[in-house]
Amino acid sequence: MQDIDVGMLPTERETNGISIRKYQAGDAAGIVESVQESIATVGTWLDWCNKAYGNAEAEAWIAHATDTWGKAEQFAFAIVDATSGDYLGGVGLNRIDIETQSANLGYWIRQSYQGRGVGTQAARLAVGYAFELLKLTRIEIVCGAANRPSRRVAEKTGARYEGLASGRLTAHGKPLDAAVYSITAPAARRTAA
Repeated sequence: MQDIDVGMLPTERETNGISIRKYQAGDAAGIVESVQESIATVGTWLDWCNKAYGNAEAEAWIAHATDTWGKAEQFAFAIVDATSGDYLGGVGLNRIDIETQSANLGYWIRQSYQGRGVGTQAARLAVGYAFELLKLTRIEIVCGAANRPSRRVAEKTGARYEGLASGRLTAHGKPLDAAVYSITAPAARRTAA
């Protein structure tokens, strides 16, 4: 990844009617609507998904995502309907480690689109981006052990379960056990075939 010019990287990928793309200034309203709709599901696992989340938080997120993209510190993508442009959630590569050529993959899907394969498609697009364009060799997915939907996305993406990490995550001030998954470039090629 050291030899990659971030400015030359594509900012969008698409498959089966789902697109992941770099966040844009106009995304704030869709983010807020999606967060408010998803408090009962996403909010269980991610503290920021709560009633207080509004336009200021969405604008701050977009600014942060844009800034860290430019520095190659993380690659956060909006998940959108490729036809309508409706905001469906987020997926991103963070905790990028150049030395080990690895990153963490995170994702969330708005409640009205959960269970439709959107998360799996978006995760696969992000994994492809990581391996093909960023030249990473390992992606890790760490999710709440009891978060069955997130675990299913990891499994359908082709990630291998590596084990349980006690107290690895926190939600609402309480430690949570985490399921740790990984996918390597060769495994991703097998899954795509």
